[in-house]
Amino acid sequence: MRKNKSNIYKNLMAVIGLLLVSVSCNNWIDHDLNIDPDAPADVPMSLLLPAIQQSMGYNLLGNNTVRTNNIWMQHFDGTDRQSYTETRYQLTPADVNNVWGSIYTEMMMNSTLIVDKASTEAAPSPHFEGVGQVLLATTLGITTDLFGSIPYTEAFQGSENVLSPAYDTQESIYNSIFSLLNSAVTNLNSSTNTIPVEGDVIYGGDLNKWKKAANSIKARHHLQLSKVNGNAAYTAALEAVAKGFTSNADDMLVPFEDKNRNPIYQFMEERTDIRMGATLIDLLASNDDPRLPFYAEMDADGNYTGSTPGGQNDAASKPGENIAGFDASTKLMTYSELKFIEAEAKLALGQAGAQEAYEAAVAASVLRVTGEANQAWLDANINGVPVSLEGIMTQKYIDGVATNQPYADWRRTGLPALELAEGAVIPNIPTRFPYAQSELDYNSENVPAVTISDKLWWDQ
Repeated sequence: MRKNKSNIYKNLMAVIGLLLVSVSCNNWIDHDLNIDPDAPADVPMSLLLPAIQQSMGYNLLGNNTVRTNNIWMQHFDGTDRQSYTETRYQLTPADVNNVWGSIYTEMMMNSTLIVDKASTEAAPSPHFEGVGQVLLATTLGITTDLFGSIPYTEAFQGSENVLSPAYDTQESIYNSIFSLLNSAVTNLNSSTNTIPVEGDVIYGGDLNKWKKAANSIKARHHLQLSKVNGNAAYTAALEAVAKGFTSNADDMLVPFEDKNRNPIYQFMEERTDIRMGATLIDLLASNDDPRLPFYAEMDADGNYTGSTPGGQNDAASKPGENIAGFDASTKLMTYSELKFIEAEAKLALGQAGAQEAYEAAVAASVLRVTGEANQAWLDANINGVPVSLEGIMTQKYIDGVATNQPYADWRRTGLPALELAEGAVIPNIPTRFPYAQSELDYNSENVPAVTISDKLWWDQ
């Protein structure tokens, strides 16, 4: 009996203990113990914004996009390892996994979060929403120009159990780009705004510059449809140009610094597998272009030399400070590009002003790259030389080093004329990127069957 009483006592004390713990939990347990301070459940827009911008500057304009297509465009030559395989036109789905993931998680998903938060929170902020829309449209534009059809309308719906999003056609993506940019301008013009734009490393919250950026990006993509829409594309581009950038001070640049270094700088510091391409270097050297020493370093002999496509000349010049300086900004959109767009559109339509726009474009490029006007060089080599499509596209090619735009322009116009790289494994320069291996593994029922030699919708 005594043993039974002892067991009952022990059981009773255990129950009382559990009751005491359950009653006192609210008094002594810190309910923040399971919250990760490095992964907050709700991130303010002012912290999302710079993270998106830096990811765009690093990933969308960095090693996994620009380095690859600048090798194909012969701004660079890949001399070893992965860069050499890319020179020979080998690019696999696994090679684009990182940039695909960054585009969708760090850029587009977070831009969509800003747009949603700015429009649905208790304190609406159309200005923040407009900035988010410009960033989303810019990312969509570069992404679709690399990959073609991509997931968009069904993307970012994992919480609603949409785990295999359908692919939107490139035509549909372009319509979304223009819709986003039109809506962005409306939002940026709103007079009823609650939360000011903060955390902006591109324009410091300057709404006028964001409106100019929206129109400048719109001009880029209208021009890209010239093979689809003909003169209507040029007319639409010029309408956007009139509301776009007005000087180099408006350039849409992502800054870098010592603690957050330029992506090409980091690549050269860690791997050094690219050299300047002979196609670009010879073009610059042929008329003593003042941008040459900013685009390229001297080689060991004190000269500026390029590696021929596929030549693997690791003694050729490395990328210079303008491209690979640790604090060199990356370019999402520039005034010089906009003036080239204006020149091409006016030339195609037979309108006055093409010559002036072309000259202004080159002058803006030279000033941005060198920091000097170089007026004597412009007068001797650019000013007064009759404008032509080849001249426009050649100078735009020079201006667009370390951006994705020369690759888009080359596919659209075939200019400048480029020869096949030595050792090429396919008979043509690739005309698109492959889809990511992660998409082939987890969304295979929706991924279009393509090769890197297939043309995009606007390139038919």
